[in-house]
Parts: sequence; structure tokens; C-alpha cells
Amino acid sequence: MFRLIKFIKGHTAEAVIAPTCKLIEAIAELAVPMIIANVIDFGIANGDKMYVVKYCLIIAALAVGGFLISVTGQYLASKVALGFGTRLRDETFKHINALPISTCDRLGGATLVTRLTGDVVNCQNALNMFLRLVLRIPFVIIGAFIMSMLIDPILALMFLAMTIVLSATIACILRLSMPRVKRAQKNLDEISRQTAQGLTGARVIRAFSKQSDTKKAFDRAADECAATNFGAMRISALLTPLTFAVVNLAIIAVLWLGGYKINSGALTQGELVALINYLTQAFFVIVNIGNVFSVFTRSAACAARVNEILDSPVAKEGETDTIDRDAQCVLRFDGASFAYDGDYDVRDISFTLEKDKTLGIIGGTGSGKTTIISLIERFYDPDKGEIYFCGKPLDDYKLSALRGAIGYVPQRAAVLAGTLDSNLKIADPLVTEEREKRALELAQASELLSTLGLDGYVAAGGKNLSGGQRQRLSIARSLCRDNVLYLFDDATSALDYKTERDFINAIKSVPGAKILVSQRISTVSGCDNILVLDGGKAVGYGAHAELKKTCPLYAEFCASQQG
Repeated sequence: MFRLIKFIKGHTAEAVIAPTCKLIEAIAELAVPMIIANVIDFGIANGDKMYVVKYCLIIAALAVGGFLISVTGQYLASKVALGFGTRLRDETFKHINALPISTCDRLGGATLVTRLTGDVVNCQNALNMFLRLVLRIPFVIIGAFIMSMLIDPILALMFLAMTIVLSATIACILRLSMPRVKRAQKNLDEISRQTAQGLTGARVIRAFSKQSDTKKAFDRAADECAATNFGAMRISALLTPLTFAVVNLAIIAVLWLGGYKINSGALTQGELVALINYLTQAFFVIVNIGNVFSVFTRSAACAARVNEILDSPVAKEGETDTIDRDAQCVLRFDGASFAYDGDYDVRDISFTLEKDKTLGIIGGTGSGKTTIISLIERFYDPDKGEIYFCGKPLDDYKLSALRGAIGYVPQRAAVLAGTLDSNLKIADPLVTEEREKRALELAQASELLSTLGLDGYVAAGGKNLSGGQRQRLSIARSLCRDNVLYLFDDATSALDYKTERDFINAIKSVPGAKILVSQRISTVSGCDNILVLDGGKAVGYGAHAELKKTCPLYAEFCASQQG
């Protein structure tokens, strides 16, 4: 948790003043029992009404002043905690966006959301409590013990014994409950995962009438989380009755021994009342220690989860931010191999793509087509071999420069909530309206312009668009800026054959090298060269007519699709 304190930068003064205010409040509280003792021993015992009124006014002034100082401290602590939470959340979100895709795959989307929201809020609440109680708790306990020692050292030992017993009780309860609290925090990840899965897969779930199964899976996750929390709460519920029992026994002991001392004249009635007050003050503070440790233990688990994200190395960046757009060789794979986990998913891939040329990549499902596209975009780095872009190794470039020169159309069209115009401007915020219309025309999506208009609403995920419209919008977005290389990863799978043919003919006029990934012969047959993949290996490379003769797998594709 303390590693995250750097995020209070900008509120350092408030972070110092807030606990100082709580310290002043504690001093005022410790002064009250001694004043009450004087009122009893000198004012009430002597029948001096003016003495009683005078010191009652002092107590009232201390109460009002302590209240105002306490409110000030609470406000400043909340301000610091809110600023801390905002900065931590922003930095965590920024770091997540800079992580390699492999790290995001390992952690999972559900846990990233939980850590960015719930875990950060828990850390924020812990800091708020820390600022309010970090000086107050030890000062009240130590101060109350010292004041008790000044009144009567023997009875103060009762105070010390109570403190030790209470501390041991709280420590045992926390030791038993905290592992369950940590498990409950992990259960929240599973609840988030089930929720996200149920929402994103709602259409499939309903289409196959699996709502009840989905609900059962969610209920299992929720019940497991609830059971873990209930187990922790049952143990924590012992805290209040046990602490009350210890304190009440201590008070009885003090009253019993104090009564003997009063009778013998070694102690006054006012001093005994002051001792009881100090005992009670210490009790409430010690109980707060239990709550504080409970919150801090939970927040420590949350802070560790947030730190795991912040400690994860970001994607490696090169130094070069300029790209030779006139380079004759745009892309070259030199024995590149990559494995997600275990054996290589693509191995020893080698090919060259020259300026304004078109490369087709074809292969069966799971043959490694999308993996090659991911390597070009540097979502992943090859485990072996090298990839060159415009004459330099791919990892020499800054990611912003590299991806700024590549027009990428993913296999699954990504459409964001907003308007047609806002989706097109993802590629280039300064794109002109004429360029947008031209891009839609090249993508065979002119009907979107006529039906929606550039200011037309687009739902999240393109829910108000058909699959083909989403793909064509995604294609048009990549065409809204001039790129050195265009990557179309199975971008025409939802298009009919006529629309696909019109699109392929249209992009021939677009300057830049192009890679068309598909399982359709009709998509890749017109490319200058075609790379045929099978099980992650290149089994053929050349033009359409050549591959029909020399590559059995390609010939099989042709026979099955073209007859």
C-alpha cells in the first residue's frame, strides 16, 4: 500500500494538515476527563456553582473547537483520498493501455476491470482512514495511559492489561478472518467475468435458451463470494461482544479497586471518573484499530493487485519515430516464429512485400493467419527470427509511429458507440468530410452515408448495424488516412461475393501495400503473391496460377470453392 503513496502528489500539504487536525482533536478529548474530575472534586464537592459553570463552559468550548477541527481534518483527508484515487485510477488505466496484449490475455479483462474500479476504491478508502486515524489512535492510547498513570499507577495497570487483552483478541480475529476476505476479493473477479460473459454473449445465450444455465453459473459465483464473506463476517462479529466483555470487566475491576482507594482517601471520586473515561476512550480507539486493520488488510490485498498491473512491463518501444514511406520493401519476414503457449503457432515464416503490392494469406482455421497480422502490428513479438518494416526491424520503431503507418481492419469488426463520423475519425481526428465519404465509397458502404448520415447514431459494438455494415465501416475507417501498409484480416467474411469483388477492385486504386487474409480463394486470387499456411507453417508462396500447380493444399482450396 505504501508504494502507492506517491499518488498523493499535489495534496501533500493537506495530507500533513489532516492528521494534525485529528491530533489536536485527540488532545482536546484527553483534556476533558481531567476537567470533569476537577468539577466533581472541587466544584460539586464544595458546592461552588460558579466553578462548575466555568469549567462546563470550557468543556463546551473544547467540544465545539474539537468538532470544527475534526470536520476540517475529515474534509482534508477526503480531499487527499479522492485525489489519490483519481490519480491512481488514471495511471492504472494508462498503464493497462500500454501493456502488451499477452499480459492482458494472462490477467483477463474481468480482473482488470475489478482492479481498476473496486480495488482502487478500497485503496482510496484505506488512505482516507489512515489520514484520519494514523496520529489519533496511538496518541489517544498512549495519552490515556499516561494520564491514568498520573492519577493512579496501580489502577493504570488495569488499563494496560485491558489494552493487551483487547489487542490479542483483535489480532486473533483478524488472523482468522483476513484470509477469507482475500478470497472474497478474488471471487469478485469471477463475478465480473460471469457478468461480462452474460452481457457480451446475450444473443447467443438467448438464441439457445441458455438463460437458466447462465444464471446458475452466476449464482454459483455469487454464492461462493457470499459464503466466503459470511465466513469472514461471522468471525468478525465476535469482535464487538468480546471487546465489550473485556472492557466491562476492566471497568468493574477499576470500580472495585477504586472504591477501596476512595474509602482509604488515596483516590478521589473525580479521579475515579476520569480513569473510567480514559478507559472508555481507549476502548473505542482500540476497537477502531480492529476496523482499521480489517480495512487495511483488505486494501493491502487490493493494493497488491493494483501493483501487479503497475509492475507489469509495458510493451517495448523503439526509438525511431519516422518511417521511410518511399522504401521499396515495405515488409519482410525473416524466419519469424511465435508461440502463445507451448509449441509454436507459426514457425519459420519468410516472405517479402514490396511497395504498392498485394499479398494474400490463406489457410484453414487455426493455421496462424491472424497471428501473422498480430506480429506485424506488434501486438506480440516473434520468439525467433526478425520482421522488417520499411527497411528497419519492427521493434526499432515507436509503436505510435509504426501503427500510425498501418491501416488495420481486425477479424472482428470493432465499432464504438457514437456517430458514423466519430468512428471514422478514430483513424485520423483531422480527416475531412470529403475523405470520409470517399473511404465509405471505397469500402462499398455508401448506403450507410445515405441512411445514417455522418452524424447518425451508431450503438456500442455496432448493434444497430448488420455484420456486413460493421465490417465495411471498419474498412472505411482504415482508409481515412494514407498508410504505408493496409492489413485486412478476414475483413470481407461477412460480405457477399459481389460486394467483396467490388471492394477488392476498388482498393487497387489506393496507394500502399496490402495484405488480404481470408479463407476464400476469390479474395486472394487476384493478389500479386499468396502465402499458404497449414498448421502454422508456410506450405506455399507465389501467384495464383503457380500455386494451383505447385501447392496441393491451395489446389484443394480452389477445387472445393471453385469446382
